[in-house]
Amino acid sequence: MLDGARWIRDNRSPFGLLPSGWSTEHIGDKDKPHYRDDLWGLAGLYEAARLGERLAAAETGKLWAAFDDLKAATANSIRWVLGQQRARGEWQTYVPTGPGDVGRLDSTIIGALAYFHPTRLYSGPKLSDDIDAAFRSTLETIWAHFVTGGFRHDAAWHAYGPYLTLQLAHAFLLIGDQDRMDSCLGWAVGNAAFARMSRYDGAAQQWQVASGSWNEQHAYPVASNLAEIPDRCWYMGGIPHGWAAAEFTLLVRDILFSEAGEDDDRHIFLAPGVLPRWMRGDGGHGVSVHDAPTVFGTPFGYTLQHDEVARRVVIDIPAPIDGVRYVYPCRLGAVTSVSADNVRQPLTGTDIQLPAGTRHAEIGYA
Repeated sequence: MLDGARWIRDNRSPFGLLPSGWSTEHIGDKDKPHYRDDLWGLAGLYEAARLGERLAAAETGKLWAAFDDLKAATANSIRWVLGQQRARGEWQTYVPTGPGDVGRLDSTIIGALAYFHPTRLYSGPKLSDDIDAAFRSTLETIWAHFVTGGFRHDAAWHAYGPYLTLQLAHAFLLIGDQDRMDSCLGWAVGNAAFARMSRYDGAAQQWQVASGSWNEQHAYPVASNLAEIPDRCWYMGGIPHGWAAAEFTLLVRDILFSEAGEDDDRHIFLAPGVLPRWMRGDGGHGVSVHDAPTVFGTPFGYTLQHDEVARRVVIDIPAPIDGVRYVYPCRLGAVTSVSADNVRQPLTGTDIQLPAGTRHAEIGYA
């Protein structure tokens, strides 16, 4: 860990940014730096410093110093880029792939997703409020320009990006935008995992050309049943693709529950991505998690049941984790009552706050 932190500290440009990494070849030119590398570096240094604190390591101060130095360099560079784009008359706010790409509004800006998932730098936020706002606006710009069902990566592949679409869904999940998360997830499952097509117009029978394989690139002709034929090379590759399959698994996991505040305000979000329509219908519906590993080192599980007639949600947590509180984002309606272990709790809007140790909670809504 220390060797990695030292490498990040010592291998940076005169502007304080990391050189272009091989893992960013799909989001820009290899001879230019990309903010995605810096975001990953910041996440690594942050976690290393937090680990140092837990272990009371003598090097903890140096780890935080390295984090603060890269943080300042990254934030200042992004501010400079945003200023340059405003000076050019750019009315949309977006963080381009790197400082060498001022004003480059193409699908390479997908690299900004790393700020949300998987680095979780938005939580805090760990950079600053203005940088956080810029990355959130970048999500809006991506959605407006490069999403037609799935994410279209014309700058690199001239094809849809299934795992990038799932990463985008994850980013929307983390900021509480369930509708866009649902849209991206639905496209990925319906197209990238189980695509069908036919070479004949109006044919009743179609070939299933992808069956749960999670491809890396998803060609426009396959996605459109040959209705869209690009005028240049296009990709349909990487089947099965481990990264794409992993993104789907991670997304489903965080839809069910996700942890936050490991070192300070330890809490778990319960069913943050479970959509209201999944829990509606006669007899009520619910969701449950059993013996799931957590970052807190203790397995976790819960059961959530929805009674649509009574307009009530019941949550049972058989084995609460010590010192961990819970948040249930209720999207079913206006919350009217909350109780935890038969004790009434204050109303806090749609994000229900349940104290640590809660075993049984009931939420009423209108």
